[in-house]
Amino acid sequence: MSDRRGDGGPGDAAAALLCVTAATDLTRQHARFDVAEITADVATLPPERRRAAFHYAMQHLPPGALLVHADVAELVELAAELDLVEAGVADRTAWPGRCVWRRTQRTTIHDLVHEARAQIGRVTPADLAARLAGTHPPLVVDTRTPTDRIRFGVIAGSIHAPSTVVAFHLDPANGYRHPARPSFDDPIVVVCNGGYSSSLAAAHLVRIGFTDVADLIGGVHAWRAAGLPVTEPDHSHLDL
Repeated sequence: MSDRRGDGGPGDAAAALLCVTAATDLTRQHARFDVAEITADVATLPPERRRAAFHYAMQHLPPGALLVHADVAELVELAAELDLVEAGVADRTAWPGRCVWRRTQRTTIHDLVHEARAQIGRVTPADLAARLAGTHPPLVVDTRTPTDRIRFGVIAGSIHAPSTVVAFHLDPANGYRHPARPSFDDPIVVVCNGGYSSSLAAAHLVRIGFTDVADLIGGVHAWRAAGLPVTEPDHSHLDL
């Protein structure tokens, strides 16, 4: 195992160890790692942020990879939720004084998201804002529920195709297409609240033939956090 450390940025794509600290940007997505280490300063975070750090680490671990943390009690508490089993003696010996657990071989939602992202592009809020202001803007497909669209607002010009039926709304083979009717080579950016379910929805669109599909990193929450504008939603098409 390499002892190379990094935060998983572009220069660390081949790193074997992902360090998740209190300062880690949990919206950044990277390659997968052999080991993820939760550093001690994560314990200073509020409970929900701390739990999010653990789930972030799990997103970057393939089946059989290791999760390492100093706080034994906390990792024991989260083991079932994170689909972990205690690592063997050799792994624990390599990390003295740490709690060492191994991801099981079960396919999890993190694996499905990882596979989906291998098929699509990803854009930041700034990237999307620039493209929307350009001469050939993408079609923004908002897959959130009407409740979340009302609560958090929508990106101007986006269309609504709920995640459960996004392929039905856009596939020309279906008789109940969205009025926007994009062609297979039109650029599309799929958005959700946090940038996870949008990856799955975008991969569905690629699978049925759309060739230029991305999703928004961090979703609408990241868009709003970047100070970019939202507007009120229009749900009139739901009567189709």
